[in-house]
Amino acid sequence: MSIELFGFEIAIYYVVILLPVVAGLLGYLIDRLRTEFDFLGFFFTLFFSIKLFIVTRTEVISETIATFAGIDFRIYLDSLAGFIILFNAIFAFLIWMYSLKAMSKKPRERFYYLYVALTLSAANGVVISGNLIPLLIFWNVLVFSLYGILMVGKNDSSFAARKAVTIIGVSDYLMMLGIVILFSKIGSANFPTAPTILLNDPWFITSYLLIMIGAIAKAGAMPLHTWIPESAKVVPASTMAYIPASLDKLIGIYLLVRVSYFIFDISGSMSIRILLMVIGSVTIIAAVGMAMIQKEAMRLLSFHAVSQVGYMVLGIGTGIPIGIAGGLFHMLNHSIYKACLFLSAGSVEHRARTTDLDSLGGLGTKMPITLFTFIISAMAISGVPPLNGFFSKWMIYQGIVAFGKESNLWPIFLVAAMFGSVLTLASFLKISHSLFLGERPKQLNKVKEARFEMVVPSFILALLCIAFGVFAYQIPLRNLIYPALPFKIVETGIWLPTLATILMIVGIIIGVIVFLFGTAMKPRRSRVFIGGEVMDEETARITGPNFYSSVYTIDMLDKTYRFGEGGAFDFFNYLNGAANGFAIVFKDVINRLINALYKYIGTLVRALGSLTSTLHTGELYNYVGWIFLGGIIILLLLVL
Repeated sequence: MSIELFGFEIAIYYVVILLPVVAGLLGYLIDRLRTEFDFLGFFFTLFFSIKLFIVTRTEVISETIATFAGIDFRIYLDSLAGFIILFNAIFAFLIWMYSLKAMSKKPRERFYYLYVALTLSAANGVVISGNLIPLLIFWNVLVFSLYGILMVGKNDSSFAARKAVTIIGVSDYLMMLGIVILFSKIGSANFPTAPTILLNDPWFITSYLLIMIGAIAKAGAMPLHTWIPESAKVVPASTMAYIPASLDKLIGIYLLVRVSYFIFDISGSMSIRILLMVIGSVTIIAAVGMAMIQKEAMRLLSFHAVSQVGYMVLGIGTGIPIGIAGGLFHMLNHSIYKACLFLSAGSVEHRARTTDLDSLGGLGTKMPITLFTFIISAMAISGVPPLNGFFSKWMIYQGIVAFGKESNLWPIFLVAAMFGSVLTLASFLKISHSLFLGERPKQLNKVKEARFEMVVPSFILALLCIAFGVFAYQIPLRNLIYPALPFKIVETGIWLPTLATILMIVGIIIGVIVFLFGTAMKPRRSRVFIGGEVMDEETARITGPNFYSSVYTIDMLDKTYRFGEGGAFDFFNYLNGAANGFAIVFKDVINRLINALYKYIGTLVRALGSLTSTLHTGELYNYVGWIFLGGIIILLLLVL
């Protein structure tokens, strides 16, 4: 499948790799036409991605471009790759639209758009590659573009960029080692393998685990997640919505599914499955626990971006088709609602100039569209039916229950997943109150709705949250998720989204009526006294962060939170400490070797000096004797 350009036939899969970066470079070089070039690049990438998606519904594109040193540079596009490429393009286009206003006249704005385009090109290259080695090349281009886009921050973001590159870089090195092991064992890194490789050999197990580390690090699972909250403090909302919220989840989980069920077959290895499920469960609980105590909106959302990865890894780890499909579906759902959450919070920041939860409140009447998009996506991530987040979690729950036929550990994983949803809902009650409900500070009375360019992307994503939940069977499952997996999906539970939707609408109507004829129609303001003194309105205002301040009164939780905030669970700190320790030791060893070499050379020079001083007596007959001696040695060498 190709198009004609300047008289040449070019395959569409080349176009979706080259077009974004070429348009981005032209926009960077010709700044006054940057918007036009970027629009053409992102729009036509989306157009050709749709065409590729349609083609891959009915056929598989497999083509070897070249072979070098036994490595096949190969294209492979099936249903899984087709829908990932489609949503790569959708998110890139929406983020570009949002950024038109959000990033206008910001420092390094030209670099920002160039790195967004480069990221899209590299991500498409990862998905299109049919061999793990070319895939690794594009994967490492993503490290470069990640560093570049994180450097375009609200404040000095150099530390966050270095931290991200360090964590991702180390995990990518391990992933490369895993690919090398696989290549050396089977003589090929092509996929899919037929039959898939069983994990019954220590080398294959090692290879899988190393590649898995690279995948979950990109997705942001614990303990390789800490660059995400660090970045949330200093980079724009559009960057957070594009990189850790959507694109990295799509690419990371895509690779995890590829390596787990298209190259290897982890369904026959109970220990690997349990390992994945443990990683998923710990990620869910630990990250959502950290989210609950945050007082800054972007940082709170970033911990939820980590927590939701746990559901994806948990579902994939079940080894049960419905659970795997649920994990893949949750990857897509998360990319939608988390991008919507970041963009909505970014709109608030754009108007209010802060994301500090103590300084916000009551913006629902001032920003009604943003309120709608945020509440819909907040309910989706919390697993409230009939939205998309509930449906994918429900499928994962089914997979865990079915996993119970093989392991008695299933109740632990099920409780972790369900408890994580409860805590997620609790923390989003907190942030929703902090941003849009409650009492509005006086300095925010002039705030108004965000610009059209910023509202439209989040509104589209909110509608997708509704559509992919209410019409889950008809749209995403039948057309995206089920065709992407190499096995038949059997659903065991019963879920009626239409009935749930009706009941939800009825409940909302009743709630609105009660609100209008209750609190809204008869508001009552009371004075607050402390120590016999009347407090002013701003001092007496109850903000969202006070919702769960009581957790600090629980000694164990308080110590755990402080331990975590201090960096005890940060893999980067341990890596940095180990590197510093190694540097000190290595420096000492090198110094000792240099000193020893210096002393040895000095001793040798002195010995040679003494010898030559002894030989150079200044007497003529000694020099004549050396000449004859040298001549005799040369003659002997010639004769022999």
